[in-house]
Amino acid sequence: MRLKRWLNLLGLGLAAALMLAVWVLIVWVGSRPALRTLIDLTPQQVNSVDPATEELLRELQKQGVEVEFHLFFPRISGQGRSLQMQQELVIVRRLQELTELLVRRYQWLAPEAVKIHYHDLFNDIANTREAKQAFDYQGPGSEVVVTVRQPGRERRFRKLSLAQDLALIETPDMAQNPQPGGRPTVPVLKQFLGEAQLSTAIKSLLVQGTPVIYVVQGYSPLLDWTNESIGRAYGGLVFALEKLGFEIRALNLARQAVVPRDAAMVYLPEPTEPIGDREAQALFDYVRSGGRLFVNYVWSPSAERNPTGGKLGELLGYEIGQPRIQHLIRDYNNRTGGRGLDGDPAVGKLELVMNPEHPITRKLAQRPMEVANARPIELLTAPDGVIQTQLMASGNQAWLATIGSDGRPDLRAPRTALSQFLVGAALTVAAPPSTDAVEAPPTGRVVIVSGEFCNNLGLPSFGDLAFNIMNWLAERDVMLDIQSNRYQPRQMKVQPQQLERVKLLLIWIVPATFLGLGLIVFFVRRRL
Repeated sequence: MRLKRWLNLLGLGLAAALMLAVWVLIVWVGSRPALRTLIDLTPQQVNSVDPATEELLRELQKQGVEVEFHLFFPRISGQGRSLQMQQELVIVRRLQELTELLVRRYQWLAPEAVKIHYHDLFNDIANTREAKQAFDYQGPGSEVVVTVRQPGRERRFRKLSLAQDLALIETPDMAQNPQPGGRPTVPVLKQFLGEAQLSTAIKSLLVQGTPVIYVVQGYSPLLDWTNESIGRAYGGLVFALEKLGFEIRALNLARQAVVPRDAAMVYLPEPTEPIGDREAQALFDYVRSGGRLFVNYVWSPSAERNPTGGKLGELLGYEIGQPRIQHLIRDYNNRTGGRGLDGDPAVGKLELVMNPEHPITRKLAQRPMEVANARPIELLTAPDGVIQTQLMASGNQAWLATIGSDGRPDLRAPRTALSQFLVGAALTVAAPPSTDAVEAPPTGRVVIVSGEFCNNLGLPSFGDLAFNIMNWLAERDVMLDIQSNRYQPRQMKVQPQQLERVKLLLIWIVPATFLGLGLIVFFVRRRL
């Protein structure tokens, strides 16, 4: 008996030693940088970031770049005096929580490059006051300051507001509030934009200088460049480009057909008037000397407002068709993959097939992107020194619309074979050979796109395409390929009848079902 007892104790000791050894091994493996990993089990994977962000942080750590996040999160206590104020406090708390989790994830990915500083006036008064002066924090809102210090250079920083920059919040329309005594509408956190904004801020701080974009005036007289609320205006794009570090200036080629020397690129948006030969030659000469040009055509209901490219297209080797491209709507009930649906105004929106190899579209090819009111681009025989690359196209169930008797495009697809149409191209233009130049000028870049996608209406969903185009043209390749993180709260509206049915299900049907099953099991076991 005594021997058996000692054997049991020995076995117990060996088991404990093995468990301790396994635990030590797990800790050792988890501490190895090459072996450790982080598994995100949170809903919607709020702690996961895009692979482009991971690659960015690894590269910064390798280059010795120092990144700091300074969190100015005032303490939130008490309750709001109204339901709307209470919801605003809830949103701010949630944004603080999501932002803190996100910057911790950044630090975990690059512990040697990323540092986090929490500023609290209650517990660390001296350092917080110093940080407020250094970053000009006025309060009282919640802000995160991103700083970047490259080896041998001064520290640069950018301030981001949680409510204005890192979140998409749907605010209530007071005109739609119910009558007095009813339940008022409250703001809703629709999307957290933390990763997109923080990663973009880091990249913009790595880029030195302020590229100047000259917007050609006179060929789009109906466009509004200041309004941020009208759908077809471009105020949102201008504001976003300035936040990315660009400077926007106007250019009138009709007055002086010369592009300024400080132009990082020239942008010609939605031309509805033909470009004169003199102006087209000025743009071509600018591109051939290493300049950058972005032309964005759209379709107009007035046939005379649909220029085909003219002299500029002849010099660069492209032509823009007149009719609008339309595409069948995907039929999700059709499992055979046949023809889609037509007859709906949505046929004017094209879901793009993008070039997975080009820097502009390489990352965007993995996500849905659309343009509306597009016209076909035809690449002609490339002139000498011009290399043409297809960038974007419609799906293979597209057709060119015909105009009906009411003057509008016919939304019905013809009963003939449908096809695919090009809506985007990237061109490189080499300078003419010269024996006098000591050093060859840089290669010019041109992007031609047909369709609306970067006005106020399309910018929230498809603005990344515009930003990638601008950054590629300005040779700010470090600014490419950052996407927003995945956190997007879902809003579910339940009608009173649905609430009554749910109540009936949970209070009566489910308990009655369990009771019935229990009685059945009871009587079956009694018979056995």
